[in-house]
Amino acid sequence: MVNASIMSGRKAPKKISKKYLENSALYYLQRYASSTENLRRVLMRKVKRSCAFHQVPAEDFAPMVDELVTRYMSVGLVDDKVFALARVTSLRRKGLSRQAIISKLQIKGLSKSQIETALKLVDEEHDDPEMSAAITYAKRKKLGSWRKKPQNNQKELAAMGRAGFSYKIARQTLADC
Repeated sequence: MVNASIMSGRKAPKKISKKYLENSALYYLQRYASSTENLRRVLMRKVKRSCAFHQVPAEDFAPMVDELVTRYMSVGLVDDKVFALARVTSLRRKGLSRQAIISKLQIKGLSKSQIETALKLVDEEHDDPEMSAAITYAKRKKLGSWRKKPQNNQKELAAMGRAGFSYKIARQTLADC
């Protein structure tokens, strides 16, 4: 009987141990900023992959993952407030709308109240943060006066709408450019 992971060329996942989980978590946190829920998901994905291969129930390792995440929270390696503030700052700088930021951070496991608090702190710097984000987005995507050749204004409005900007903000941004 040949294992599917051996046939596909992938290495067999290691057996789950406390040391293995800790090393995996630290390695992940060295490379990426993470929320507590996101770190929990990443570790549980590793656990499930390993348990499926070694035919061990994954539920046995959930308390170990929870303990590790709780310890990292108490030590300060994982802090949802700091993560939310940093991500909101970064996403606003890229020109993302409020709605796009909320949806991206909810995917990472942050609560709406944490996101709203971070948005409020970051948006204090601007008179109209949504408009400045829309202008940044238009520049980045070369919409409005930043485009090289004339294009259908409806397509540009649609692109701004898909990015989460209101019709009023999109029209004003494209008209002001």
